[in-house]
Amino acid sequence: MSSNLIPITGTPLYTEGMAHLQAGEWQEAIRCFQELARQHPGNPTVEDALEMALFKAGLEAQTEIKAKRWAYPWQPLLFRSAVVVVVAVLLFQGFVLASRYVMPVIAEARQEKQLKQILAEGYTFLEAGNLDQAEANFRQVLSVKPEEGEALAGLNQVIEQRALLTAYRKAVALEEAGEYQAALEAYNDILVQAPGYRDVSDRIVAIQNRQQLDELFALAETYRKLNLDAKALDTYQQIQEISIHYKSDTVRERLFDLYLKLGRQILEQDPPAPEQMPLALDYFQKALSLEPANDQAILEHRLATLYLDGKEWYDAARWDDAVLRLRGVYDQRPDYLGGILAELLYDAYVRSGDQHRDSGDVYFAYEQYRKAAALPVSDTALAEGRIAQILPSLTPTPTPTATPTITPTPIPVPPTPRPLAAYHNRIVFRSNNEDQPGFWVMDPDGSNRQYLGDNRDLRRQYEELVVQAQFSPDGRYRAFVQERETAGGKIPQIYIDRPPHPTYGPLPPKELTALTGMSYDPAWSPDGSRIAFVSQELGGDDIWVISVDGTNARALTRNTWEWDKHPSWSPDSSRIVFWSNRDGVMQIYVMDADGRNVRNISNVPWDEYDPIWVR
Repeated sequence: MSSNLIPITGTPLYTEGMAHLQAGEWQEAIRCFQELARQHPGNPTVEDALEMALFKAGLEAQTEIKAKRWAYPWQPLLFRSAVVVVVAVLLFQGFVLASRYVMPVIAEARQEKQLKQILAEGYTFLEAGNLDQAEANFRQVLSVKPEEGEALAGLNQVIEQRALLTAYRKAVALEEAGEYQAALEAYNDILVQAPGYRDVSDRIVAIQNRQQLDELFALAETYRKLNLDAKALDTYQQIQEISIHYKSDTVRERLFDLYLKLGRQILEQDPPAPEQMPLALDYFQKALSLEPANDQAILEHRLATLYLDGKEWYDAARWDDAVLRLRGVYDQRPDYLGGILAELLYDAYVRSGDQHRDSGDVYFAYEQYRKAAALPVSDTALAEGRIAQILPSLTPTPTPTATPTITPTPIPVPPTPRPLAAYHNRIVFRSNNEDQPGFWVMDPDGSNRQYLGDNRDLRRQYEELVVQAQFSPDGRYRAFVQERETAGGKIPQIYIDRPPHPTYGPLPPKELTALTGMSYDPAWSPDGSRIAFVSQELGGDDIWVISVDGTNARALTRNTWEWDKHPSWSPDSSRIVFWSNRDGVMQIYVMDADGRNVRNISNVPWDEYDPIWVR
């Protein structure tokens, strides 16, 4: 076949050449097509392709050889330059105009604003009393605007305020120097110029009150010197109502003396006025509220309280309770209420004796009659007659002799039993001694044991000692047991009964213990600082002590199954006696007040318990 008739378009070389031609790669296309023309001479397809490639290459060569000539746009450039120049000229002229006319206006407005702010701050300083800073602000405004009205007015106010301040300070100095009238006049002058200035009104009221207090105090002192005690008391009380701080120490001292004096005057009236005793008690209570630790006030309050309580029990026909309280007054002051006390106590003794005689307790009745007869009253015939009536019941009838002449044998008066309260600094206790059961007494070391007996009189005296041990040494407070409501039920705790308040009347008892275990058997120490008691806080019955303010509660003994009970203090508050079954038998033990040096002072094979250390 002739080479010019061979199909070329499908060959790789032709395809490559056409690709270069389409990509504008003329020289590569010419190379491919020239190679095809050499391989296939005279092939029209190859020749057409080669011619096309050569034409494209030649056209491109002609375009690159000729140099390109640029035409610069001078007219637009000149126009733009002219615009720039015009704008620059306008801006310059605008700047000149602004500098000459606009900027001064802006600066003036800014300055005006600053001056107003300085002026406002000046008035703020003026209201706050900072006169120096206020003056500085006003003068700064005036330095710029000498005729500024508000600044001139503010400066004048500063001058006025300085004058007022000077006057105020002088008035205060006069007041502090005690020149009250001059200070009062100065303060009034200030109020005329400036009503409501600072605290002038309050100071005027204070001075007027002070002058009133001075007048009242001088009047009270005059009453006191003239022994017009009631008027003096009323005037001192007025002083306290106006001001509790005015000469507080002196006024309190005067009131205390007057309360005590007026109360004693009631006791010493002739004839006696027992119906005024509640007033006397009120006076003593008020004196005690001023000086709680004063021994005289404590004694007078205690005696008045005992007397009124005794009179109340007497009126209720509770003769033994009346005797217990009235005797407590008599032992301290036999002539109390000008002898009325002794007469009342005498009658209470006789009526108590009658009551016990009728109930069959002739021994105790005899003791009450005997005590009544020993009182220094005008007529003891009733008590002596009762003694004569009861003596046959106390002694056996004498056996008649064999002689025909019957001579009556004198009835001997039985020896007076020694009261338990007379066994000072000894320990009274109960004993289950088979031969001599009942009450015994021994020394604190367990020696000198003595059998006292077991009768109703001894039991009553013993209970009185137990009750007395619950009272504070001054007799004003009593420790007792009362149930306390808790989440687990009612639990007995120790409480303190307090005397009535002079203003608020009866007060609720104070809870002393707040333990989780039952507490009981309280006993007040003779020095008044602590209370001993029994508590089950730790599981067993232990002896505890606590301060009377409810602090420092601690256990002195610690038991598991044993019992330690019934604590009682020694007269000097250094030791405690109690009973315990820690050795299997109830015995009497003594220990130091801090729980140390525990020792058994019974040392017997039978039970001994419930000791009382007689003070």
